[in-house]
Amino acid sequence: MSFLSTIGKDFKAVFSWLSSAKGQAIIGTGEAVAEAFDPALTGVFTLANSWMTKVIETESLAAAAEAQTGTGVQKAAAVMAAMGPEISKYFPTATAAQIGTANTAIVAFLNAFETPSTPTP
Repeated sequence: MSFLSTIGKDFKAVFSWLSSAKGQAIIGTGEAVAEAFDPALTGVFTLANSWMTKVIETESLAAAAEAQTGTGVQKAAAVMAAMGPEISKYFPTATAAQIGTANTAIVAFLNAFETPSTPTP
């Protein structure tokens, strides 16, 4: 089962893993390595983290409304509209097509993984 499809089934496990020491360590390590090569990437990571959070929030709302399936276009539009101001800070000339491509890639990234296991204390 993919990461996003699990959101409606086990909110606690998904968010626990993301906020766990292991989840944050994995995220932080990847960011630190890339930032060491190019400090300008800090903004890109901030944007990507915010974008993933917005996708997860939107999926959570859809799950709560029992509208998780068949609503991909509406969920994508909501995420992209919400992210617009932040995207324009980092990529002021981004086109709607580029934003759509990035959104599709972020959703695909999240869906590429299985449900994370609940971290052990």
